[in-house]
Amino acid sequence: MSYETQALLEADGDFQQRARSCTVQQADYYKDAAAADQKALAYGVLRDDPGLVPTFIRLAAAGPGVADKVDTGNGTIDSSLVLDADLLSLTQGNWPIVTSLYFNTDGTPRP
Repeated sequence: MSYETQALLEADGDFQQRARSCTVQQADYYKDAAAADQKALAYGVLRDDPGLVPTFIRLAAAGPGVADKVDTGNGTIDSSLVLDADLLSLTQGNWPIVTSLYFNTDGTPRP
């Protein structure tokens, strides 16, 4: 894995759109969560609050083995090699991380 490949993936428009779609789909699920912080994140994503979706995109691009998976070996990437199932798994795994970055357990925003 190279950080260059990871950076290329994070900046890839197709990857960004797919990761955004997955995050919004998951937000629709988490909007009914019992945990106030997860619910607050979901509503923030659905409102398109600044910073939330880009954080999911950044973390997905940095996910284990993701940069290796898309590296074509010639200085370019193929983001289509990240499957929808990969994006779903990354988004679900990163949900509690992003939640804790932006919200307290009572659902109030972190300073």
